[in-house]
Amino acid sequence: MKIVEISSLQNDLVKFVVKLQNSKFRKSEKLILLDGDKTLVGLINDGVEFEYIFLKKDSPFINKVNAKEIVIVDDKILKKISTVVTPSKMVGVIKEPQTQKDIFLNLKKIVLLDSIKDAGNLGTIIRSACAFSMDGIILFNDCVDLYNSKTIRAAAQNMFKIPIIKADLNFIKRLMNNHKLISTVVNSDTDFMNFKFDDSFILAFGSEASGLSNEIIELSDEKLTFSMDNDVESLNLAVCSSVAFALIKLNQRFKPSLT
Repeated sequence: MKIVEISSLQNDLVKFVVKLQNSKFRKSEKLILLDGDKTLVGLINDGVEFEYIFLKKDSPFINKVNAKEIVIVDDKILKKISTVVTPSKMVGVIKEPQTQKDIFLNLKKIVLLDSIKDAGNLGTIIRSACAFSMDGIILFNDCVDLYNSKTIRAAAQNMFKIPIIKADLNFIKRLMNNHKLISTVVNSDTDFMNFKFDDSFILAFGSEASGLSNEIIELSDEKLTFSMDNDVESLNLAVCSSVAFALIKLNQRFKPSLT
């Protein structure tokens, strides 16, 4: 582990990290910029390896973090490289996880997100999926950048606790050999509350603006709707998915035994 100290805003590494705030550049480098103290503390405690972590000299995490390079900096540099209005006490850079798609063939409870545009919603869905023991998440069609800083902060320290991939329709059809595709839609004959989930399924959610794409709806084995009281027309997507995950966990916890 290497420890260096930087004091200049013109340092090449500082300039490089600032460029990682651009999604296109970040993707080309296959790196993720992380700020937000709660997120970073969680990752440090989980033993995640950082390519770089930027800390102040008096940080209690200098001797705890797993990093290839620890960079000691001051407040002005943290402010420069941070994406939040109130700068974090730490900023980190890690390699983008390379998750193999085929592991999803052996997962049971899979979430499919179709054209999700809101970074906060995506992060909250990831957090709830972890909380209620979903096994994996598929991003389908044109979704917001998974490693957008807002997504990472909304997911808190849970971003890397669940496998997440991008996949096309052909891969989803492969999964359907052993998984039932279940779509959430505005109007259907089946209430989500009354549906009994099999052990292996893909549960699909669309964007708040457009819902699920026709290709997913037409491919679906089941279509479910949340019935709501008091003339409530709809729920926020992240709220809706969180309720769904909790209901599935409750449903499976009390599933009758075959023995």
